[in-house]
Amino acid sequence: MINRILGVLVIGAATTASAGDGLSRHILERAASCWPTQTAMRGISFSADVHVSFTREGHVSAIQIVDVAPQTETFKSLARDFADALKRCGPYVTEGKSEMNLNLSWPL
Repeated sequence: MINRILGVLVIGAATTASAGDGLSRHILERAASCWPTQTAMRGISFSADVHVSFTREGHVSAIQIVDVAPQTETFKSLARDFADALKRCGPYVTEGKSEMNLNLSWPL
């Protein structure tokens, strides 16, 4: 269930300008393709800041969850599931970037 919920989170994610809005959105949408359900987060607010490192080939080499709000075990678990999905759904087109900060925010 949490994986399905997180899919919606990533599809609706806002990204930080420092990573490039189009590139970040592309990465988030690709990660969202790992979840089959896109409707389970209605009425829920959640955000997470995630720092991602990539290999030259675009695979995720490391993920650090920097912040989660609200600070509950449920939303921390959603952030961990997001990190797992990012790892599973690569490789990504990173336009030469080896690191990115992604800011997930639901709803938009």
